[in-house]
Amino acid sequence: ARAETLAQKALSLDSASATAYRLFAEVHLARRHFDLALGQIDRALEINPSDAESFSMRGNILVWAGRAAEALPWFEGALRLDRANARATFLLGTAYYFLGRYSASVEAMDHALAGSLGRNTQVTGRSVLAAAYAQLDRRPDAERERSAAMRIAPFLDAERFASQFGTQTAHDHMLEGLKKAGFH
Repeated sequence: ARAETLAQKALSLDSASATAYRLFAEVHLARRHFDLALGQIDRALEINPSDAESFSMRGNILVWAGRAAEALPWFEGALRLDRANARATFLLGTAYYFLGRYSASVEAMDHALAGSLGRNTQVTGRSVLAAAYAQLDRRPDAERERSAAMRIAPFLDAERFASQFGTQTAHDHMLEGLKKAGFH
């Protein structure tokens, strides 16, 4: 609610604030209102069509909505605009996981996790990385990443983690990988 209030205030001060529209998109994404989030991020992109963060956010919304294939060009665009964007690389790795491109997911996640991402992103990234390794039958690597995620978030629950994703197919795919990696 506070983020929404701040976004509204920002727009009252500058109706052409791409950052405010991106914040609205994040609010709608958190509420799982994917269509509203896409509308807000599209407005941000109309205002600033070369903003790497808005490209990345549009891809992010699509991944969480269960539309990973549609997200790829947005992450690739974000990385063309900002090659060092660890968040876009992390999200690209997540999209690759959902597309069954596990080796590409591992490569992107390894690269992203070498950067300085926040705690929640580290937990998510290590969990997705563990699931990707498990899908590749690389058990020692999957165990290493599962352990790293559990050190950061000792009460991480596979079912709850997988339930974050917007479709049953995405949920089931993530849950399968997490269970193969040893999450409960």
